[in-house]
Amino acid sequence: MTMLELTLLDRIRRDYSAEGMEEIFMRLDLLHDYVSTGRLHEVTPLNRAELRSWLEELIYTARETVREMEAQMN
Repeated sequence: MTMLELTLLDRIRRDYSAEGMEEIFMRLDLLHDYVSTGRLHEVTPLNRAELRSWLEELIYTARETVREMEAQMN
């Protein structure tokens, strides 16, 4: 592996560690807090349709990842 590939792999491993997963969760939870208090406009330039589309993509990707992990265990 090249130095660039090793650096990238190290970054990916950090991103998908417990700490990285916690950061993803915290970002979504904070977004939820702002939405639930009617303050979405304070935290994103995205309109509601754009944000909804992104959230649906994230949900789809997470579900597919879980499905593929389960399929590999069988």
